[in-house]
Amino acid sequence: MSGNTRTPHTPCVRIPAEAVTARPGSCPTHVRASADHKVEHPGRHKPDPLCTDPLTALNAALDLVELDGRTAEEACARLPRPGERPHNHRGAPLAPLHEGLLTWVRHAVRTWLGALEGPQGQARVPCAQPWLLRFPPRYRSPGARTYEILAHGRSYTLLEGTDQVRELRVPVVGTPDDGAPGPADAIAAHVLATGSPVDRTAVDTGPWRHRAGHPLPTRGDVPAPDRVRVLQVSCTDGTEQVRFDGTPAEAGQLYTERGRPALRALSSPAGARVPGPDCAPCKLHRGCDGPAQVPGLLGFRDRTRPRRTWSVQAGLRHRTCPASAHLHDLGLPGAGPSPETVVRARLARAHRRSPSRACTPEPRPRTTEPQVADLLSAHAGTCALHTVTAGAPVHAGLRLPLQDPLADVLVLARVDLLHRKEGSWIQRQTAVTDTRAGAEGPDLLDLHPELALSVLLFASGTITPGAHSRVELERLTPQGARVDVFDPFSPGLRDRAAAVVSELASPWHQDTAHAPAPGPACGSCPQRRWCPEAPAP
Repeated sequence: MSGNTRTPHTPCVRIPAEAVTARPGSCPTHVRASADHKVEHPGRHKPDPLCTDPLTALNAALDLVELDGRTAEEACARLPRPGERPHNHRGAPLAPLHEGLLTWVRHAVRTWLGALEGPQGQARVPCAQPWLLRFPPRYRSPGARTYEILAHGRSYTLLEGTDQVRELRVPVVGTPDDGAPGPADAIAAHVLATGSPVDRTAVDTGPWRHRAGHPLPTRGDVPAPDRVRVLQVSCTDGTEQVRFDGTPAEAGQLYTERGRPALRALSSPAGARVPGPDCAPCKLHRGCDGPAQVPGLLGFRDRTRPRRTWSVQAGLRHRTCPASAHLHDLGLPGAGPSPETVVRARLARAHRRSPSRACTPEPRPRTTEPQVADLLSAHAGTCALHTVTAGAPVHAGLRLPLQDPLADVLVLARVDLLHRKEGSWIQRQTAVTDTRAGAEGPDLLDLHPELALSVLLFASGTITPGAHSRVELERLTPQGARVDVFDPFSPGLRDRAAAVVSELASPWHQDTAHAPAPGPACGSCPQRRWCPEAPAP
């Protein structure tokens, strides 16, 4: 055999501990495929023009502080800005940061370092790489897989008295979890207790090999811990929440009870396919029949942009201010939900009751805001379930995933209520307005673009239209409610709906800069804290 012959390898399955955390609408098949390096992304790689992960940017800055000895200001100054090429950070490209994200990173770095100086501020030694626990294949057979479990976060070692402690501090954008430790906490604690740190020096000699699924090299020159600790730390205010603190034996017991079953379920090759938000980043989306295929739904042909998710709400936010929309999509902390969002969520819960029943006026709870209570009371008289027969199908609070392959965009269509009457599906959308008067007929599609997308759901056959199918708009005001009805079979209405959706989606799709749009909306913008052009309070 030639000395240049390479031994073929089967890519490993590399699972971060947090992957077992169940999210609403998450798809087990997508989660499994994301961890499996044998499953490749289809098509050519289309890099994002801006960084889309706040925690990746934060960790890059903290690495420069904790591992390279930079000050917080120096570290943030070294992050790539818009217009610059991506920086190589620890063997991986870091895309330029939007100015709003950079403002958040500066705040998060100061918050993180301040939390380290708190009551638990012993002399911590930062670890350059995450802790890893490897499960080699049991049998030497073709296709046997190696599994690597990673505990992601900021890792430290420290002495507490005579105890050698391994500590994992997990940054979270919002509020830390409370309650009992979950499966992800159990897995992270077990990996911390029994695993080894990844050897960064060895990884840096060929990072592409390990991104392709070669097992990560680890260091064995670390003393065994006496205790392990897993915490979540808020990047907003530095709040800490201990998720586990105990001995390696206690970590092993927790892993046996809560971590191992979740890990085995995730590692199973067979898993359910749940169409939803996970369809956008999924490596299997081209061969999946879960989301409906609607070519031309957005009204343009352009596959040059990275695959993303769009909704009417995203389009409206972008129309108001591209920067605010971008920061919202990044998940940065903002204001609480609007009254309309609260009302819509309350109605969805009420309409999901089993058996189905119409909403009726109820005593006003003390915890409900007066405006929300007035809107819910207004809805009671026009609730669509008043006319639904017993046993008829009713679906509330849907987020229907639709793929537009001509734009390479996953569209999430919100349907507040879908029910069947006289053999036909009827959609109802809910909106909060100041008055029951105002626009009429097709003009309402411009004011409420969700209606336009609802019409296209029937026009495309995503929801099979029947002889009596219709789209309804329920306009709620504190003074009462009104229901407008639209015929989804009308050619003129369909053309108007297609134009409304395209005019809303096209600017969003073409935008690569997400520049601020200062104006009246700045005063109530939920992201103004991070906006570099926000007016002074």
